[in-house]
Amino acid sequence: MKKLLLIALLFVAAFSSANAQTEEYITIGINGGVVNNINGFRQDPEEEDPIVKEYKNGMPGYNVAIDLGIRTSDKTRFRIEFEHEEFHYKAIWDTAQIPAASYCPLKTKVKVWNMGVNLRFDYKIAESEKWKVFVSPGLLWEFNIDRESKNFLRTEEDNKLMYSRRKVSYKNYKEIAYQNPNHILGGNVQLLCKYKIAKHIALTLTPEYYIYFRPIVKDNTAPYMRMTLNGGLEFNF
Repeated sequence: MKKLLLIALLFVAAFSSANAQTEEYITIGINGGVVNNINGFRQDPEEEDPIVKEYKNGMPGYNVAIDLGIRTSDKTRFRIEFEHEEFHYKAIWDTAQIPAASYCPLKTKVKVWNMGVNLRFDYKIAESEKWKVFVSPGLLWEFNIDRESKNFLRTEEDNKLMYSRRKVSYKNYKEIAYQNPNHILGGNVQLLCKYKIAKHIALTLTPEYYIYFRPIVKDNTAPYMRMTLNGGLEFNF
């Protein structure tokens, strides 16, 4: 009986020691923040009919994400992340090409919702008692789940008439939204800063840069890029 008790105590001690050596073996993170797209719309508006004067970014978008990480050494970790994004852009129509009595819009605002799967490799570059800093290159596959176009006319009265009489449907000129690809691949690099606030919990701050392997519209010459700034929580086990 004493031998069995001794073996049990040794097993518990060994397990505790191993567990201490593999701190943060598994991590789960949640985060969210703001998105700024670069060249995230058609560069040449003259392909549209009626004529579009210009495309531009709308208000900043947002993203939310959850990730699962597995530590492979003291300095390295692999993560898989699932993210949801919303971003905006708008088309300004050339009013010189539109008859005054027309219900064609002056501008069209577009929302696009995407989901993404991100494979990340974290490499630790700095550490203190509370802080850890990682550089994290990654590979992203992103695909579209929904899009929406909303038109705005010359006056508020025109807008009211448009929706009350259904003169122009809510999703008219939807081809503008459908310029966005159904799916797209890209690479990214993230600076992951972690601040420990409890034994198994850390705050995270993650600025990130993306570049995609094709333009947002195939006719574009400039690359499609994105910058994000996220904050979140990470739990380790």
